[in-house]
Amino acid sequence: MKHSRQGKKDKTDGDDLRRKLFPYKMLSPFFVLTGIFVAVPIILMIAISFSSMGLDLQWEFAGWSNYKRVLADSSIPIITLRTVLFVVICTVLSVLGSIFIALMTTYYLDIAYKRENAGLLFRIIWLIPSLTPSVVYVFIWRFVFGSNTQALINGVLDKLGIAPVTWLANYPMQILIFICCLSSASGSVILFASAIRQIPDNIIQAARVDGASNFYIMRKIIMPYLRWPITQKTLWSVLSFFCTYEIIMLLTAGGPGGKTTTFAYYIYKNAFELHKFGLGSALSVLLVAMSALIGLVVLRVTKVEKQLYPPRMDW
Repeated sequence: MKHSRQGKKDKTDGDDLRRKLFPYKMLSPFFVLTGIFVAVPIILMIAISFSSMGLDLQWEFAGWSNYKRVLADSSIPIITLRTVLFVVICTVLSVLGSIFIALMTTYYLDIAYKRENAGLLFRIIWLIPSLTPSVVYVFIWRFVFGSNTQALINGVLDKLGIAPVTWLANYPMQILIFICCLSSASGSVILFASAIRQIPDNIIQAARVDGASNFYIMRKIIMPYLRWPITQKTLWSVLSFFCTYEIIMLLTAGGPGGKTTTFAYYIYKNAFELHKFGLGSALSVLLVAMSALIGLVVLRVTKVEKQLYPPRMDW
């Protein structure tokens, strides 16, 4: 009898252990891939930052010399300030743009006015910028803002008898922010649209019965439901804009006069154009530190710990 009870206890303990280990088993492929493609590159980057590695790929220990060169670089403060402003402005505009488009198409067209086909069509069209390859995307905007009269805007100005404008020379950062925000906002509409679709219909119906306007429903019901998607989109935008260099390289190559050179593009230029891999890695370590710091600030401002609490109905 004693053996039988002991066997049942052992079986129960084994079942409990398997249940506790099951989530980790399911996440094990993620842990492995994260280790290979995230942790290992970061370790290598930190190691290379303490070397004088160049085009010959020879690792020679250089101590803190690369970091001293970064701190002594007179262009770093202005590049850092420009990068922070670029990230903040692009993040704010892309998040607000995504929310606005999602509300207009998903709530007003789909739910309030029952024009689901129109809302769906608009969202599909709006996705085009985020689905277009970067090379094609930038080529289109270079045609739009080209300096000669064969370009779209200057061609129209020429027909109206107005002198052409060198848009990319006069307004490089404004144009860069515009096309980056357009692409980022385009890719996030589905996130906000799906979140709005998850709101129970009876809540909106009850608000309408009580006489709530569409604007009140949007402000008091829909926006609180979007807190988590907004946090996710904000954090993702901050990290992605910190690492933006491809569009800059294709559109302005950091010019004119370095006006569109951000920290990420400065890293690309040093590492892959000047072949200063040690210096580029040191700059990358600082970029990771900056993006992590800003990311923590975003999590703090959005109070993400409160969003992770279980709903009161489950308490």
